[in-house]
Amino acid sequence: MSVFRTPGRLGLLAIAVCAFVACGTDEAPSPAATGPQLIAAPPPPDALPDCVRLASVLGGLVTGLDAVDEAGTRQDAPESYGISCAWRAPDDGAAVGVIIIVDREPLTATDMQRAGLYAEDPRVAALGGFVAIPDGLLDGNAPLGPVGPQVIVGAVTVTLAGNGRGRAEAITLDQAVDGAVAVHRLMR
Repeated sequence: MSVFRTPGRLGLLAIAVCAFVACGTDEAPSPAATGPQLIAAPPPPDALPDCVRLASVLGGLVTGLDAVDEAGTRQDAPESYGISCAWRAPDDGAAVGVIIIVDREPLTATDMQRAGLYAEDPRVAALGGFVAIPDGLLDGNAPLGPVGPQVIVGAVTVTLAGNGRGRAEAITLDQAVDGAVAVHRLMR
């Protein structure tokens, strides 16, 4: 496994964000449960949640936004499979998206440390994972942009992104991590 695949994943996320028009609110979602919930195997492709289920755990981040496609966009390639969902607000141009990627050759903390993309976070560590983010710097108060923090737990990566317009402008990286943790918990 090579860390050189990471820019492609970030590019996929940026493309998904550019494809939608609206955004969410500044409210953080509530994580579904507390404490470690480690899993032995990633969910199969047909068990990945659709956008309606994802919206149910993302809460205020997507409340009042319209789903671009309630079924989401699914991908299946030799190296990974996943789903992406986007929500938009036609009134203020805001957009929020989430991507779930299940890697057949998972990214590791060591890979991300070598690439300078590794960040620790107690919410993610409780699940047995870590955060991958440019420069390895996770400033929770920073605004969420088109390349959000990747919350990696085993083979599953969950990333939220926003377009920084309208209501999406108020979403922070902390809220994005909370949302990603809630999505991981949904899949357990």
